Amino acid sequence: MKFFPLIIFALCLMVSWTTFASDSEPPTGSIALLCKMSRHSQVMTQALSIDYDKKLANGAPATFTTSIISWTVEHDSKVEHHELNRITGTYYYWTDNETPAEPLPAFSCQKVSPKF
Repeated sequence: MKFFPLIIFALCLMVSWTTFASDSEPPTGSIALLCKMSRHSQVMTQALSIDYDKKLANGAPATFTTSIISWTVEHDSKVEHHELNRITGTYYYWTDNETPAEPLPAFSCQKVSPKF
C-alpha cells in the first residue's frame, strides 16, 4: 500500500509522455542550416539545406530518423558520408578511404532565418 502513490505517479507520467509524443508532428517543408567549426584558429562554415517532404539533404537523397539525417555523395570516384544529428545540431562528414590525422571535425549547426 505504501507504493500506491508511486505507482499512480508512474502511470500519470506514462500517459502524459504518450500524449506528448503522439502530438508532435514530424517537420515538413524545407530549412536552411548554417554550420560552423573552429579548427587551427580558422572558422569554417558549411551551408546545408534540408527538405523534409522530399527526403533530401543538400539535394541528395537522405535517410531521416528521429535523431539523425544521413546521406552520401559521390565526387570523382570518392564517396562522402554526411551525418547531421537532429538533437544536438552536430554535423560530421568524411570521405571513404581517407583516414584523418585527428578526430572528425564537428560542425555546430543552427537554423537560418531568411533576411529578405
